[in-house]
This record gives sequence, structure tokens and C-alpha cells, in this order.
Amino acid sequence: MKAICIHEPGDISVLRYEEVDVPEPGVGQVRVRLRAAGVNHRDIWVRRGSTGPFSQPLIPGSDGAGEVDAIGAGVASWSVGQKVVINPGLSCGTCVACTSGNHPACRKFRIFDGTYAEYAVVPEENLVAMPGGLTFAEAASIGIPYVTAEDFLVRAHALPGQTMLLWGATGGLGLATLQLAKLRGLRVMAVTRSQSRSEKLRKYGADDVLIYNSGDDLSDSVMSLTQGRGLDIVVDSVGRESFMQSVSSVTRGGVVVTVGSTTGGQVAFDLAKLFRSRVTLLGAFMGNASILPRILPLFSRGTLIPVIDNSFPLEQADQAHEQMENHGVLGKLILTM
Repeated sequence: MKAICIHEPGDISVLRYEEVDVPEPGVGQVRVRLRAAGVNHRDIWVRRGSTGPFSQPLIPGSDGAGEVDAIGAGVASWSVGQKVVINPGLSCGTCVACTSGNHPACRKFRIFDGTYAEYAVVPEENLVAMPGGLTFAEAASIGIPYVTAEDFLVRAHALPGQTMLLWGATGGLGLATLQLAKLRGLRVMAVTRSQSRSEKLRKYGADDVLIYNSGDDLSDSVMSLTQGRGLDIVVDSVGRESFMQSVSSVTRGGVVVTVGSTTGGQVAFDLAKLFRSRVTLLGAFMGNASILPRILPLFSRGTLIPVIDNSFPLEQADQAHEQMENHGVLGKLILTM
């Protein structure tokens, strides 16, 4: 089969389009003939080696959709030919965290790698039936961003009438958060570096759009838009550049969600701002296994809309990474097989 392999961490040149063996499903596993894979910022971190060492070679990619191609021993829940979506969070399934439904707290929790390929083998419990009304590309765009966003909105106790500031609003996670927040009745202030994307953000539900350039301080604009009250929730995927503004802009009893660090992860701040104002600092990393099967029907009904910026054939994965790193996206980038 054809796959994108990484033999050593580095820039986009380390993404190699190669012929590799087709994997065989073991006990409790299913082989999926992938038709589309979603490209996430995590894939860039994996490529650079930021997520830690990996066995060589590594096939990146966590989100994917396709058809069941073969089943391993003991698999009774799937049959060849079924259309499926990969649920990318892997956990042990037996610890207290897993049995209580808090899969990301499992000590063995990790995110699946392997969808930049024509075939992938996954545990049978990590497949979800693909609902009608979706293309493979659309189904492959949903996993990590929507599962992550839904999880942290639940944990942040997001409620109708609250006000949220959303950094990095035009990316896959940003648009997922925007749509899920509007579904809950929140007022969303979307932050983007691109003036040209303001109307698109409003189309997907943004109530206010703030244009940000490196070094800008949006605190005054936020306080003006909230009549001096501040924000109930801030979702920060930017990191070092934005984090202090996020902390200073949240209201008493509010929540700061940290879900990425695209500008760096090292920050320093006064703890007094947190404890005196009863601010919750919430780390977000994927979500529970039950989320994807619960929200997928919302896409087939049109309640949620998968937004795809661009699609590339598998062999052009380097071009997809180059666009994400240097030109930005509105929604998701997809690889097709």
C-alpha cells in the first residue's frame, strides 16, 4: 500500500510517499480501507518530534474515514464493506478512568497515528458507523477538533448567555468550537489574523470578530464589548502570545481553556489573578470515546457543518502541511486516497 512515512523528525521534507506492507488485523482489530484523512496541527507536532520519540518509520494522521476491509478474530460488531469513521483516542478500556467514561484520564491514553495511508488497522471499539449524508472527506474532518471542543465545553460548564473569546477561530478546532458554542447559545467573539475571513466567521456564527496582529493587546476591546464585565470562557490555542491576555480578560469565576501552544508553551503569570478571581484553568486534550458517535448524527442532519478548506491527494501531504504552517486554513485540510 501507499503511505506517508516519517523516518526522522524534521520539516516537510521528511514526509515520504512510500510503498509499505498492508497491515493485518489482529484479535479485536479491524482493517479500514481509508478514503480520506484529516490533517491536524498535531500532525505537524508529530512530524517535528514535539510529541516525543516514535518507532521508525511512523505513519502520521489521526482522523480518517473509509470502509471496513478485513476483520480480526473475535470481531463481531463490524462487517466488510461498512463505512466507518475512526475515533482517534486510544485507552486501556479497563481502568477506573475508562470504566467511568473519562478516557483521556487513562494512564495509557494516546492518540492514534496511521491515517496517512491507504489502509489502517484499529481496535474495533475505535470505529464509529459513518452516517448517511456525509462524504468521506467530511467524515474525516470531524474527529479530533469536534471531540476536543465538545469535551472542553462540557467540562467548562458552558451555558446559554455566556460570552466566549475564541483564539485561532478559523482553524479546524476553532470552527468546531464556534459551532458547538453557538449550538449551546453562547455569544462568541472570534479572533483571527485575517480581515478577509471575518465574514466567513460570522457566517458560521461569530457574534463579534476581532482582528489580531502579533503584539496587539485585545483586552480593551474585550472589556468594551462586555461593558467592563469580562469573559466567561476563553479558549486559547495560541499559547505564549495570547495567554496573559486570556487570563486578564476573564471575569470572576470564569474559565480559561488552554488547548494548544502554536506560538510556544512557556508562560509566566501572577497566580493571584487565578485564586483571587476564582478562575479555572482547564487543560484540554481530546475527549471521551462517547462523544464522536453522539455528535456525528448532527452533521448528517445539517445541525453542524464540516468545513473543508482544501483537499490534496495523499502524495501531496507535504503541500497540506506547508499550507497549514505558512498560509493558514479556514476549517480543515484533507488528504484523499
